[in-house]
Amino acid sequence: FSAVAVGVSGAILAQGPGTLRDVDSQPGTDFVLANLNGELPVRIGAGLHLLGIVAAFAFLFGLTRFVATHSPRTAEPLRWASIALLASGTLGAAIRYIAAGGVPGAMDSPMYTPEASATIAVLADQLATASFLPALAVMAFVGLAAVRDRILPVGIGVATLVLAGASFAATLVLGLPYSSSLVYPLFALLVGIAGLLSRRFA
Repeated sequence: FSAVAVGVSGAILAQGPGTLRDVDSQPGTDFVLANLNGELPVRIGAGLHLLGIVAAFAFLFGLTRFVATHSPRTAEPLRWASIALLASGTLGAAIRYIAAGGVPGAMDSPMYTPEASATIAVLADQLATASFLPALAVMAFVGLAAVRDRILPVGIGVATLVLAGASFAATLVLGLPYSSSLVYPLFALLVGIAGLLSRRFA
């Protein structure tokens, strides 16, 4: 169930409110500040991100134990990849809270210069999605174990490896690290549904 929760929360995070409204032109500091979302929407986005990290902890803890039982040689690299994902995801949530404090009129806004508020807002949107990059390693290890050791249906393993490879290529070649925040929820949903079905028909 935690895998499904991660998938749903990840999809919300990827499509949910960021710090900036969508714009089509190259902004300056004043333009960025004028197009910031209010403090409340940014804090809500940060809170959803934090809840997603909590769900990810439960999901990854169970997944690592499962893999350790059925594919011991994959367990250690998966454990470290999971730690990296939780750490980077926590930083992604933290910077969203920091950005919320810098929104003009927010409680902490007197601590920020206009330039700092604009810069942190842009960094928060970028880092919040790029913080999912370690998920590609998680996906690669699980996909490999599924194909090699049959811990999950082979089709799930192949789909996982394809998603991870596509996101890695998009990041490396096109500079699109946020693609990891799009494929990780799909991976979690695939694993969660496969796990629920296997228990139902066991």
